[in-house]
Amino acid sequence: MSFLERKNLYRIELTEVCYYPPISRFSVPMPSFESVKKNGNWGSIPSGTKGWVIEKYGKKYFRPDENQEGIDLFTPADQPIVLIPYSKISGHYKKISEKE
Repeated sequence: MSFLERKNLYRIELTEVCYYPPISRFSVPMPSFESVKKNGNWGSIPSGTKGWVIEKYGKKYFRPDENQEGIDLFTPADQPIVLIPYSKISGHYKKISEKE
């Protein structure tokens, strides 16, 4: 595997709310008030969010699935694909499956 390739390690579901504020709070559109009221604070990853733990650039990241409820709380509106450092979710998830 090349250093630049992405490798899916396992699928997870978050069991607790994790906080991951967006990198730039000034140029990123905020989520709707309905979404914040229903799913939690802006910059929080709601429990129940599913995705992959991946390895890229020699480090582990969480890559949430697109089109989930509450994903707008921690991703830019025009780009729902983000890589969140593994340290932000470590210990707050359960494994769903091992490989694709």
